Amino acid sequence: MFHGKLNKMNLKKVLAVFCLALVIEAGVMPSFASRFVALLPQADRDASMLDYVRSVLKENRTGLGSIEELKLAETILVESVTNKLDPLFVLALMKTESTFYNWSRSFNGALGLMQILPSTGQELAGELNLKWDGEGTLLDPYANVKMGVRYFSKLQDRYKDTETSLTAYNVGPGRVDSAEEELPQGFARKVLSNYRYFKERADFY
Repeated sequence: MFHGKLNKMNLKKVLAVFCLALVIEAGVMPSFASRFVALLPQADRDASMLDYVRSVLKENRTGLGSIEELKLAETILVESVTNKLDPLFVLALMKTESTFYNWSRSFNGALGLMQILPSTGQELAGELNLKWDGEGTLLDPYANVKMGVRYFSKLQDRYKDTETSLTAYNVGPGRVDSAEEELPQGFARKVLSNYRYFKERADFY
C-alpha cells in the first residue's frame, strides 16, 4: 500500500513501475506495451478517487491521524474494488453508520466506522482470516472496513436489491427474512442520499 504524500502523478508512476516489474518477471512479450498504456487513464482515475476519499475523511472527525486516514482511504479503495462496490457508496454507508468517527459505539453494541456487531464481526473475521480480538478488532479501522464491505457485498449477493441489502445491513438479515410487514426504509434512503451527495461533489464521474 502507499503511504506518505501521494498525488496523481506519483500513483501513476508507482503503478507504471509495478506493472513493468510484472512484465519483466513474467517475460511478457513487448506487445503488452499497448495494453499497458491503456491502463494509465484508469490509474489517473484511481488517483483522483484516492485523493477524493482522503479529502472526505480529512474534513470529518475520524479520531485518526493523517497517516492513518491515508491508509484508511487506501483500504476503502482496495476493499471496494475487491468486492465490486463503488468506493463512494462505501463512504456513504460509513457516513450514515458512524459519521466517519472510528470510535463510534451504538446502543445495541455495534462498533467502529461500519458499526459492526461483535457476533457478526467474529464471523467475518474468520472468513477474512483476520485475528479476532473482540472490540480491539472492531475498533481497528482497516479491519472494520474490510469486514463491513465484505458484509454488505454478501447481503447484496443474497438479496440482489440495494435497498433491501441496506435494510438487512441495518437491522439484520434475520429480521428482513422473517418480516411480515415492510420494514422502515429510512436507513437505506439516507445511505443513498449520501451516495448521491458524494457523487455530485466528485469531478471524475
